[in-house]
Amino acid sequence: MKSLNKETTGKEQGFKGIKFLGFVILLYLLLYFINAHKTIESLKYFIINTIKILPVFILVIFLTAVFNYYFPKERISQMLQGKPRWQTYIFNLLAGIISMGPVFAWYPLLKNLRDKHLENGALVTFFYAKSIKLTLLPIMIGFFGQLFSIIFMIYIALAALLQGFIYALFFEKNQNR
Repeated sequence: MKSLNKETTGKEQGFKGIKFLGFVILLYLLLYFINAHKTIESLKYFIINTIKILPVFILVIFLTAVFNYYFPKERISQMLQGKPRWQTYIFNLLAGIISMGPVFAWYPLLKNLRDKHLENGALVTFFYAKSIKLTLLPIMIGFFGQLFSIIFMIYIALAALLQGFIYALFFEKNQNR
């Protein structure tokens, strides 16, 4: 699947959030003239929280980039073929957690894996695990604390495995592809 870039759209994509950033800056300027004290308090809160979560953000972005470099979608497809069921489920769990972008971008790869006899239960695990967003983990930790965030992520990961196994238990035997 081609990504949206200059070749497919005919125009340069660049940083898509620049308009939003400009809007936020203008909004803060407007709010500064309405209530300077509260605007400065808000900026201080933003800066303090950003500094708190920045190291985790950098780590998550680095690890995601390393994973995406060493494990492109085609390699993942090759690695999954012929593996025992439990390894396939664990791999789909990890792939779902680490995968970036919208889930529909993964549909062609997942369809290809399914056509090569990957169980639907493993796909269920991937889709469920996709709800864990590592890039948003620093923000979650900032709001809810480390203990809650980590326990919650572990709970979702275990539930992803459980959902995949339940699907396989009840639906794989009678399934026609």
